Amino acid sequence: MPGVFVNYRTGDGEWAAALVKRELSARFGADQVFYASQSIRLGEDFSREILSGLRRCEVLLALIGPRWIGAVDREGARRLDKTDDWVRREITEAFQCGLRVIPVLMDGIAPLTEADLPDVLKRLARCQYLRIHHRSDDLDLPRLVDELVELVPELLAAKPSALPRADRPAEGELRSPVTEFRQALAEPVGQTVTDRVQAAASAVLDLLTEQRYPATGHLDVDELPAELEKRLTGYEHDLAPLLRLVAIGVRSGDRRHDDLWTALVERFLRPAPRDRAAHDVWVDAAAYPALLLVYVIGVAAVASGREDLLHRVLCRTSDERATPALRALALRNVVDPRHAASLPSWAGAPPHHALSVQLRLVLSRVFFNVVDGTAFEWAFADYEFLRSLLELHDGAFSSLGEFAVRLDRVDDVIYERNLARLNADSALLRAGAFGGDPDRVAAAWRELRQATRTRYS
Repeated sequence: MPGVFVNYRTGDGEWAAALVKRELSARFGADQVFYASQSIRLGEDFSREILSGLRRCEVLLALIGPRWIGAVDREGARRLDKTDDWVRREITEAFQCGLRVIPVLMDGIAPLTEADLPDVLKRLARCQYLRIHHRSDDLDLPRLVDELVELVPELLAAKPSALPRADRPAEGELRSPVTEFRQALAEPVGQTVTDRVQAAASAVLDLLTEQRYPATGHLDVDELPAELEKRLTGYEHDLAPLLRLVAIGVRSGDRRHDDLWTALVERFLRPAPRDRAAHDVWVDAAAYPALLLVYVIGVAAVASGREDLLHRVLCRTSDERATPALRALALRNVVDPRHAASLPSWAGAPPHHALSVQLRLVLSRVFFNVVDGTAFEWAFADYEFLRSLLELHDGAFSSLGEFAVRLDRVDDVIYERNLARLNADSALLRAGAFGGDPDRVAAAWRELRQATRTRYS
């Protein structure tokens, strides 16, 4: 029977191990999750049961917290270096038995390096990892479940018999929405994709209410940074399921759904009636969901070679809206740089690109296993670069991203990387960007370099 083995070190992240165990048990059934402190009965041989349970599983999740590498025993010896350390033994056994081993990094710790590990565990540093943070576990845990469903579909075949009948999930409830969406994308008729995305969008829009995100009322200046960050984090959490579907859908490169993505942007850009008593900072922040959505479409479009879709979403207007998304969602109009620099967890990022840094961090979770690692970093920077060029072609610049800080030192690297996207035969210019004229691209590039040097030098 397939299963998931939860490996963790006592004193280093029990909170995450307990959350993972609870989430997986609720979704797959308690008998599908091996968690030593609860899976081994009183009086049973601890060593035998752990190894037996491990060999029945297909995946080992190695929960790694800040004390995982350096933990020592009573004599001061590092536990990972000892052959009788159970964390080490379980991971080593998992590799020997052919299990898929997934490191799960907690609370922003750095990825493992081979130099930090004993020889028998060096392979662990080469395994693709996931992250769980205590501030975003409501996003991170569902993503973990989605990934496991795709890696081990057999997990869904098991019935959660340990649950009382009244408490068991309904038929089909255990299926991962992401897995179902990927299957829908592969179908010859695309209406299912539209229905799923629009239903997810409606669920999000139902959350974005005045009651949940009030724009009026008392505004304490001293409390503003913390309250603004709380509101932006709320938007990120509310949109996470929708953003995941959009990232997967756009990344697929299927042109059948282009109207869906543009219609989705229109839904989120539609302005709400403004109360005269509304505070500007809350009114501006209300555009953050639309900004997240447009960024996801833009990054996924760049990653899949769909710059024509990027232009359509950013630059074209509709009958109901005269201002293109490129202008309506200028970064400084969503979060004032003066506020961005003061947000508690954004501290240290220069004001003019603090929002860009935050967007990159948020989207890295959205794009996990869609566009990973360096490919995501490049797609994100290229999107912001192209967006800035389009803005400068259209008028005065207003939205420079994180990439711009580096332009003064290595300003040709990103430009050269995007040359194929900026010639007369490219999808972007054929779609109407820069009037189809490469000379206008060169002019915008000159303005961009000058603007960044003026602002960041």
